[in-house]
Amino acid sequence: MTASLMVKVQKRMSYINRNVLGRKRETIEQEVIEEEEELPEIGNMKINLMTETLQDRETLIEDCLELYDKTSEKPNVLLKGLHKIFLDYAFTHPLPSGFKSLDASQPWLLYWIGNSLKLLNRNWLTADYQKRILSKLWSISPTGGPFNGGKHQLPHLTTNYAAINAIALCDVEHRDDKQEINKQAIYDWLISLKTDGGAFYTVKPVGEQDVRGVYAALTVASLLGIMDEKLIDGVTDFLIRCQSYEGGFGGCPGDEAHGGYTFCAVASLALLDALDKINIQTLMSWCSSRQAREERGLNGRSNKLVDGCYSFWVGGTAAILEAYGYGVCIDKHALKQYILRCCQEEGVPGLRDKPGKQPDYYHTNYVLAGLSICEYSFEATKKNECCTFDITATPLSSSCDVEPINPIFGLPEQDVRRLILQNATSNTM
Repeated sequence: MTASLMVKVQKRMSYINRNVLGRKRETIEQEVIEEEEELPEIGNMKINLMTETLQDRETLIEDCLELYDKTSEKPNVLLKGLHKIFLDYAFTHPLPSGFKSLDASQPWLLYWIGNSLKLLNRNWLTADYQKRILSKLWSISPTGGPFNGGKHQLPHLTTNYAAINAIALCDVEHRDDKQEINKQAIYDWLISLKTDGGAFYTVKPVGEQDVRGVYAALTVASLLGIMDEKLIDGVTDFLIRCQSYEGGFGGCPGDEAHGGYTFCAVASLALLDALDKINIQTLMSWCSSRQAREERGLNGRSNKLVDGCYSFWVGGTAAILEAYGYGVCIDKHALKQYILRCCQEEGVPGLRDKPGKQPDYYHTNYVLAGLSICEYSFEATKKNECCTFDITATPLSSSCDVEPINPIFGLPEQDVRRLILQNATSNTM
């Protein structure tokens, strides 16, 4: 910089300081010499991020591997007689007081217990048991539908699903003259629950609007032969919007993918003949990702523990995709190992969620349904015009532990076929 230019800069700075900034002191210029600073060498850092879920999974893996090692030389068998004791108990003894919390779920208990018995052996749901199931349902809902969860309660979509499933397990000859299903009342009620967005309220006048309600409404309508265009209008679009970026389905559009909701959505789309309208490849990838390599069972969401009930919720989803020609996306053999070695315990009646948990009727039913997924292959057929949702199950081996199911309904295939044919040939609505 020249001397003359330096003088001009200094004068300009003096003017700014004095007249613009109001400073009384002159600006002092200092020369700053930067020295290079030696930085410490940073080595490789390992951060161990351990959450409660990860700790629980480590424990679960150890428990499963121990069971696989202990039972490696024992045959893989279902302890059918032992589990029958657990199920018969509900028909022969008063249930413990803790079951009062399930007062609004009485049809569910009938379905879980009755379905479990029939999956183990069709003859184990005796004529007496069937009559008592029907008597209980009509004592709760004397008009024959829509069905309540308990006496003096509002009808609910999910309890209607459970009630119709329980009725499907019972031969029609075990009903008396007053035990007729009021299909017209159920249809009108379903229509009243329909939303403008293509979903259904689970209960009137308020309730959730998610894929559970859609599934319950469509399965009831399908089994009773009352499904029509008015009932299903807009439903497919709602279900499509529930598929998440992961490939599975959430309860509502934008929700996280979940095993139970995914099953409800996929089964509903199968009933609507609309599986081709979703992203099948990401769905199958998501289902495959639910199977843990070490435990061999299925979980319901990313980064969650395996649970025996998802043997049906996710396994059933996979079976539906298999039936409609999309291929197999879970390891059935590995899942069967988890069910037989980790979901039952020698000397303990009933089936459980995972090692360390206690058996219950809910898990007993869905673990057995999941075992049926493992023991059969599935193919959807339309050979019978009255039964457009017919799925044929073919045994994968010469001996199977449980009866074949129709994975859309979670019921023995024979009972699904019988009820649909009965309602297709009757004109009571």
